Order: sequence, then C-alpha cells, then structure tokens
Amino acid sequence: MNEIICEKIVINSMIFRFTITVITFIILYKISDDDYIQKQLYLILPILLHLFDILDTRIYNIRCCEHWIYQKLDKITDILSYILLIFMIKNDKLLHLFILYRLLGVILFVKTKNSYYLVIFFDFIKEYLIYKYIFGNNYTFIYICIVFKIIFEYLLHIIHNNYNKKIII
Repeated sequence: MNEIICEKIVINSMIFRFTITVITFIILYKISDDDYIQKQLYLILPILLHLFDILDTRIYNIRCCEHWIYQKLDKITDILSYILLIFMIKNDKLLHLFILYRLLGVILFVKTKNSYYLVIFFDFIKEYLIYKYIFGNNYTFIYICIVFKIIFEYLLHIIHNNYNKKIII
C-alpha cells in the first residue's frame, strides 16, 4: 500500500485508539475509589489494553503493519497508554518500573529502528497486571513469567516479524 496512504490511516487509527483509551481510563478512574474495584482493575485494564491494541488494525483494516510509521506509532501508543496506568494504579512501584523499562526500550527502538530493543526491554505490563490479579503480592513465580515473556517477544519481534529486515521505511 502507498506509504502516504498508510501514514494517514495509521495516524488516524492511533489517534482513535488513544482517544478511546483515555476516555475509558477516565471513566474507570472516576469509579475506582472502592477497594474491590481497585483489585478488579488488575484484570480489567489488561483486557481493555489488549482489545484497544487490536482495535486499530481491525477498525481501520490496516494493511500497513510492515511500514515503519505503523511500528513506531503502535509502540508509542502502547507506552502512552501504559503511562496512563501510573495514574490508575498509583501505589504499585513494580508496575511503574516495568513501564519505565519498556519506555526506554520504545525510545531506543524508535531512535534506532532495531527490534532487538523490543526484546531486551520486553513489554510485561499486561502480563504483570494479570499476574498481580491472580497472585497478589506473591512474586514467587514472576521470574518464570518474565522468562516466558522474553521468549515470546523474541519469537514475535525477531523470528516472526523480524522488523529489522521487513520494515518499509
């Protein structure tokens, strides 16, 4: 698909995705004072983030996923959505650390166009939220989950997508 057409489609889809995320997070924030709802956020938020992540390609029927503009804006939109989580879940320092860690990886990916940074600075935010929902403050098994996530990121970004060779710039 033409690069200019792809760029317009991708930009519109990411604006839509982020707008929907902000609106949803504002609504959740307004009702999240209750302790029960706070605990449920650890399940609700990763589900919503995942749905919104696939929404941009479904609604806009994006066929531009190999274009650099899509790869770059998708990762930036992800991290902006994650930064909103800091306001939703204020007292979880490990979540904030995972977000900052991924932010560094996204910055390096955008600057270098090297997808290895997406593996090294793996995206563990949604998985962490689900882990926290299931296990609470018991971090006994989190290392196993992290290892599996790194393997998944390697398979996705290096083996399957291999952006380093396929990105259309």
